[in-house]
Amino acid sequence: MRLLQITGQERAIRQLSRGLLANRVAHAYLFSGPQGVGKKTAARAFAQSVLCLERAGGDACASCPACRQFQGGSHPDLFSLSPEGTTLKIEQIRNLQKRIRYRPYLSSHQVVLIEQAETMQGPSANALLKILEEPPGPTVFILITDRGHGILPTIRSRCLPVYFQPVPSGEIARFLKEKGVSAGHVSLLTLLADGRWDRAARLAAEGLPAGRERARQVLDGLALTGDSRIFQLAEEWDKDKEGIAEFFDYLTLLLRDRLLIAGAGGAEVPVINGDITGGADRWPLPVLLTALDTVMAARRLLDTNASARLLVEDTLLKLRDLARGEPLTPLTAAKVNL
Repeated sequence: MRLLQITGQERAIRQLSRGLLANRVAHAYLFSGPQGVGKKTAARAFAQSVLCLERAGGDACASCPACRQFQGGSHPDLFSLSPEGTTLKIEQIRNLQKRIRYRPYLSSHQVVLIEQAETMQGPSANALLKILEEPPGPTVFILITDRGHGILPTIRSRCLPVYFQPVPSGEIARFLKEKGVSAGHVSLLTLLADGRWDRAARLAAEGLPAGRERARQVLDGLALTGDSRIFQLAEEWDKDKEGIAEFFDYLTLLLRDRLLIAGAGGAEVPVINGDITGGADRWPLPVLLTALDTVMAARRLLDTNASARLLVEDTLLKLRDLARGEPLTPLTAAKVNL
């Protein structure tokens, strides 16, 4: 995909295109933002534009020899790094340094794409820092990360920041419609996509997620659920932050619908999960409000260093207390910041 064809990240694309138009390309960029919003796609499109031999209008031509080799995956001046295992290792940085010490072979620049740049530990980060301090000729580094705060500050200071935001809901909805999602499900799947192209693509392919029904079953059965079952559920999601995030998102949407129904006094309201929203009369309005606040707080904490497993336990124990009409379990409050 060419740079100017990318949608949903207009601000970032304008920033990159202006630099190309003015022929002012920085030696290092930091592409940061949430997961799944198009950072890697934009990085590759920008790399192609930098390497293009006949660039015009701030974008690659897509037809010159450099573009053809780039599209075929064989451009000699493009280098990519991604973690080996869980980290980017110092040996990878050293090997890169050896490969880029020569002049570009085909294009005016060399381009280095570094995925999950936050996984560099001290030695590898310091090795890259040394390269950035003394760049070997016309080389452009593009660091890609979901967690910009995980990058060494001295590396961040040497990169031009390019921020990527969640994709606007209108773009996600348009994409889902183009993929053939029925009109009745577009709104729900747009919300579940949460501004991410990768989630939207998966939802378009799979349809209504099975996890939504599972969230309903857990919610409706909480009053009769024992501690051991709650601990078992938390263990099933252990280390699966993506799965936990989706579970919390489903709970949020279900509670939102039930809150609307409970407060409508019998009037028709625009619920999202109309096919599985039953049971709104089981919890009083104040309980639903507290439950929704509880789940939303847990969802926010999931993006921090909180223990995901303990966060599930804490949230489900609190929701169960609410379902039983009991005071919130006092011991669980301390777990949430672990």
